[in-house]
Amino acid sequence: MTDLTFVYFKMRALAEAPQMMLHYRNQPYRYVMGWEYFGKPWADAKRSAAFRQLPMLVTEDGTQITQTGAIIRYLAGRLDLMPAGPLAAAQADEVFEGAHELFRPLNPPVNFHTGDQFAASREACLPVLHARFADFELLLARHGGPFFLGSDPCYCDFGAFHHIDLAHFMDEAILENYPRLRDFMGAMHGLPGLATYLAERPELTGVGVGPKLVIDGRPVPTGIMAD
Repeated sequence: MTDLTFVYFKMRALAEAPQMMLHYRNQPYRYVMGWEYFGKPWADAKRSAAFRQLPMLVTEDGTQITQTGAIIRYLAGRLDLMPAGPLAAAQADEVFEGAHELFRPLNPPVNFHTGDQFAASREACLPVLHARFADFELLLARHGGPFFLGSDPCYCDFGAFHHIDLAHFMDEAILENYPRLRDFMGAMHGLPGLATYLAERPELTGVGVGPKLVIDGRPVPTGIMAD
């Protein structure tokens, strides 16, 4: 029996929300790059993963779980971060799915685009972010905050937090007109374990000019291959 194993790549993307949940609940796990877990380059290893993609969570008995939503909901049940009752679960799910839709417009420019491509992606991304953040403002008011379902966080809060946090690479002042989102982000930063994770995770540098993660003190290019 081993700890949970999270398998992914060198980027600040789909691994963030699950890791935040694990740290919040003080659940031990290992983080392993895809090529390290399979023992060969990802291009050769992808046939070994369901849907030929990562992230993948490997449970203590070796069961492999792929697809971001499936991983998040499994962890939500395991870590007591799933709201009680079908209505509350549906409301959490709509927030999580609404946040997850920001993956396509937001993650590629932050993790990979440079120069003119980054500028064009940023220009296209900002209206999408502002429209979605206005929706989030309304949803946060539904239960009185500071979290989306009220006074206690659930799995959807971690998904939303990741994308809102990442949006600051597009515009540092992006939350200026969203007071509930600012309160939400402050509440998330105050969660036990989360601040520690945020301080200790690899720093993302060079967004827009040459994205790198600082891993073990060494800046390495983001991507799906070993450097």
